[in-house]
Amino acid sequence: MKPSETPKCYCCEQIATTKDHVPAQCFFPEEKHLPSGCPDYRNNLITVPSCSEHNNPRSRDDEYAAVVIAINSKSDLALTMLKSRWVRALLRREGSLGKKIFSTARGAKAISRKNGIIIPYETLAVSYQIERIECVIESIARALYYRESGYQKKWVDSCIIKSLKFFNRDMGYAQDDCTLNQIEQAFIHGEKYQGLELVRKGSNPDVFYYQFFKSDDRNFIIRTVFYSDFTFLAFLKSGETTLNFVF
Repeated sequence: MKPSETPKCYCCEQIATTKDHVPAQCFFPEEKHLPSGCPDYRNNLITVPSCSEHNNPRSRDDEYAAVVIAINSKSDLALTMLKSRWVRALLRREGSLGKKIFSTARGAKAISRKNGIIIPYETLAVSYQIERIECVIESIARALYYRESGYQKKWVDSCIIKSLKFFNRDMGYAQDDCTLNQIEQAFIHGEKYQGLELVRKGSNPDVFYYQFFKSDDRNFIIRTVFYSDFTFLAFLKSGETTLNFVF
């Protein structure tokens, strides 16, 4: 952005009066929630210009997404965050966060394997509000696109959010498993090829980083990774919304 230009909000055409964190600060643990000697994960966070109306208007959705990701991540840092912060939030009597997450819990039967032996057991299955999580990730993707363009362009076309961690609301993600896996692996293996510019961006990659890929047909993929193991792929598509990106 040129020094003489007045920044505009990443969501609309209003003049930016503040900055919005991308992702929201609630995804990043505070020092008081971490053991002594841990890094300051709230240092040098990514921000984008924002008007007051769009400065984190999805705070409840952000918290919901942050909790669901922490619950389902296998990262030690996510577990620490869950125990030190989110458990108290989930158990608050007057709060609704825990109710919204666990109100769908139901008994389910599952199996595990140990030494070649199949062991059945009972557990709980929870149905998450995927549309809320997708809304949060889409907002992050659009903000990151604005950042990548030097705050000159906003993505106003289609944005499709997919993750191998979740089924789609209509169970349609299963058919994309192979393609999503291929794209995921392309990002992982493509990091070592400088020509692809698939560098990890973000000052606190243990909590969040992203990679930005522009395809030959002027479409984009933004890979967002939380706690090193929870990935979303944002497909910024103009025109037909099919998974035909080629690295």
